[in-house]
Amino acid sequence: MSSVPLVRDPDLSRLLDDGYDVVVQAGHLIVRHIPYVTESRTVQYGFLAHPVTVCGDRVVSDTDHRIWFGGSMPCDEHGRRLSMVNAEVRAIADGVQADFMLSSKPGPSGYPDQYTKVTAYTRMIADQAQALDRTVTATPGAAWQEVEDDSPFVYRDTATSRAGLAAVHRRFRGHHIAIIGLGGTGGYILDQVAKTEVASILLIDGDHFDNHNAFRAPGAASLETLRERPNKAAYFASVYSRMHCGVTAYEQYLDEDNLEVLSGATFVFLASDDALSKPPIMDWLEAHDVPFIDVGMGVEEIDGKLTGLLRVSTSLPGRRAQSRRRIPAPALERDDYSRNIQTADLNALNALLAVGRWKRHLGVYADVTDEAFTTYSLITNEIANEDLP
Repeated sequence: MSSVPLVRDPDLSRLLDDGYDVVVQAGHLIVRHIPYVTESRTVQYGFLAHPVTVCGDRVVSDTDHRIWFGGSMPCDEHGRRLSMVNAEVRAIADGVQADFMLSSKPGPSGYPDQYTKVTAYTRMIADQAQALDRTVTATPGAAWQEVEDDSPFVYRDTATSRAGLAAVHRRFRGHHIAIIGLGGTGGYILDQVAKTEVASILLIDGDHFDNHNAFRAPGAASLETLRERPNKAAYFASVYSRMHCGVTAYEQYLDEDNLEVLSGATFVFLASDDALSKPPIMDWLEAHDVPFIDVGMGVEEIDGKLTGLLRVSTSLPGRRAQSRRRIPAPALERDDYSRNIQTADLNALNALLAVGRWKRHLGVYADVTDEAFTTYSLITNEIANEDLP
């Protein structure tokens, strides 16, 4: 990404003009080469950092008065801990970690701009170091840099940096996801996966995107789109490519003759409502040691009300039998849902249960169950986990 327009940001231009060593990396503004005093009264160099959002030619701070410091504990000239220092580890970027949060609020309104905030904290730290060594400086003079972090997104993910989860979210890197079936639940699976740093997302569906799909899919399709009846995979690829660079479409149904399209996938979501097509797909995935999640729902109308179950079956190498036994045979997956009943909320919930299970499999979320089978009962509002021997 070019860094030229960002230099026009007035706050950053002032920092650069003053000679600060400024870099933007993984959604953080980082000011390096900050001299500070250690507990042993030696002078070392650390960095200051806080989350930012790039908006046109502006780099907007996403934090309040706080800022984070990387290095050992910053002290005053006598080696005593500065009162504004709080121990708080924060992952800034790959290989970059802050160990302390600094909190010094000048007044009810905080700091008026980033320049004032950065220079104020720099003075509070660097002045102590200069009391011991007048030759040290926080302004060595350095050109603007914006570190390219190989993000798969079209624009920077500042939500992750604001939450301090950059290192955790790196676990999505290098994964290649395939989603089979985009008519309902698969669209919501895509909506969540597209907001992760996976390398690629392959969308597979040979059907058209029609009116009934629009009412159980994420977003709001236009009337013009429905009149065009685009392929489902192509439609969703066009929408989510606005956010994620790795989304591609395969505009055909899967059968025994084209399963090689799944080659290279590291995880597959099977969200097709065509039960007859599932067995050969699952056979191929198992033979190639590809983990997958199969989703489904059985919905029926009783006395004018809907009831039923949502299902998430997780198939992992070495544990195939547990999930395979709980994936319904084709003849059993015929119910009111097959008549295109409008249940967008259930589609979304089914997708979220599946994506959450996938994230636990990757180690993004903590997991003590590691279950192979999950159901949600609509009538009792209960989630049940099961892992058969």
